[in-house]
Amino acid sequence: MNTKEKIIYESLNLFSTKGFDAISVRDIANKVGIKASSLYNHFKNKQDIFDTIIEKYSTYANQILKNINTRNNTNSFIINKFKDLSDDQFLKIHMKMFRFYLEDEYMVKFRKILTIEQFNNPQISKIYHEIFIDNILDAHTKILIALMDQKLLISRDAYTLSIQLCSPVFLLFYKYGNVTDKESQILKNHILEFRNTYTMKG
Repeated sequence: MNTKEKIIYESLNLFSTKGFDAISVRDIANKVGIKASSLYNHFKNKQDIFDTIIEKYSTYANQILKNINTRNNTNSFIINKFKDLSDDQFLKIHMKMFRFYLEDEYMVKFRKILTIEQFNNPQISKIYHEIFIDNILDAHTKILIALMDQKLLISRDAYTLSIQLCSPVFLLFYKYGNVTDKESQILKNHILEFRNTYTMKG
C-alpha cells in the first residue's frame, strides 16, 4: 500500500467513525505517519480525499454487485434450477450479495460514512440510497420477476416481495456495525422462509 492508498484507507477509517467535519488533515496525516504538509503532495485538501473515497467505493460497490449478478450467469442459474436447488445452494446464492454489504470491511465503513453524511449533503444521500437500497432491491426484483414468469413463484408484485426479502438486511444495516453468527442465522432462516412461502407448490 503506497502513501496515497494509506491516506485513503486511514481517511475511510476516520470518516466512518467520527464523520467528515470532526476530522482534520492533521488527524489523517498522524494516522498515516506523515507530516500534514506531505499530505498535500497527494491531495488538494480534505474535501479532495473525501471525494476520492466516495468515487472509489461507489465504483467498488457497483462493480462487485455486477460481478455477483453475472458470475456464472447466476440469475439464469437460479431461474433454471430453482426447484432443484438444495436449501444450502439457495442460501449460498442469496447470502453472497447480502454478505458483501454486511461483512465486507470497505462496504461497512463506506456505509457508515454515507449514513453520517447523508443528512448534510443531498448528493451523498442519493448515493447512499442507490448503493445500499435501490440497487439491492432492483437486483432481487429482476430475479423475482423472472421466477414468476416461469411459474416458479406465486404471482405477486415483484418489487413488494423484493422489499420483503431484503428488509431484514436493511434492518441489520441500521442495527449492527457487523453481523455475528446469530444474526447471520436469522437472515438465513428468513431467506428459507421466504422461499417456502412463495414457491409454487405442485
